[in-house]
Amino acid sequence: MNKFSDSTIAAITPDEQHKYYVYCLVDPRDNSPFYVGKGTGNRLFEHQRMTDQRALLEVSEEEKNSLKLDKIAAINASNKQIKSYIITHSLTEKEAYASENTLINYLGLVEKKQLTNLVSGHGAIGDSVENLEKRYGYQPIEIENILTNELILVVKIRDAFFLDIDETKEYQVGQRDDQNLKSRTLGEWIVGKDAIKRIAYVIGVNSGANNAVVSAYRVSKEETSRIDTSHGRSRYAFKALSNRDETLKELGLYKRSLPSISFGTGRATAFINK
Repeated sequence: MNKFSDSTIAAITPDEQHKYYVYCLVDPRDNSPFYVGKGTGNRLFEHQRMTDQRALLEVSEEEKNSLKLDKIAAINASNKQIKSYIITHSLTEKEAYASENTLINYLGLVEKKQLTNLVSGHGAIGDSVENLEKRYGYQPIEIENILTNELILVVKIRDAFFLDIDETKEYQVGQRDDQNLKSRTLGEWIVGKDAIKRIAYVIGVNSGANNAVVSAYRVSKEETSRIDTSHGRSRYAFKALSNRDETLKELGLYKRSLPSISFGTGRATAFINK
């Protein structure tokens, strides 16, 4: 079989929005799933065509060298037929991405299957409950238990768990990298001139996770970069004098959360020891 009939496509495609399905390819030699994908129409049959034509220029270098096509070629050489399954259909694209990701995570985590997908799903990567708790579990402490009496600037970083954690670069005001945790922590913040020379630490908290303390830096009180706004206020970017983990441990904030921090309505910063 190399395509669906028109009536089958019509049945699994109730309308233009719900035209997606999630499918699985299975090796008949050991009945092991080896590829999970999403598609529309006759998409699931395209893998065989690409295997047949992989030597031609119309197939990308990535596809030419893919484990998926190697697997299909090996099945063909054994004179067996790939088993193809539509796992679910009549989905929106968003639903299809979620279903595909769920199936990939399940097969990898629970069934321990080595899939040939070039991309391991579109969404959160699954893990054991123990590993998830180890990664995201932050124990709450009270503010008075932080191990310093110096002024701390606390900043909100709601999506912190998904940011790049590279610490090798320095960022001036106006150069903030929204995808980098260090950059998001150190600037750019509106801070009063009376406080800017007294701030000893800047810490970032994930406000969407009970104020989990995700970053901390001792900062220079002299080397800040500043830009004045049109409203007569100043935004500052701080220069780090330490790395993240050593500072979290120095302050007693490693894998800790500060649920009692209050930012005030519409504010992204707060102070400790002010």
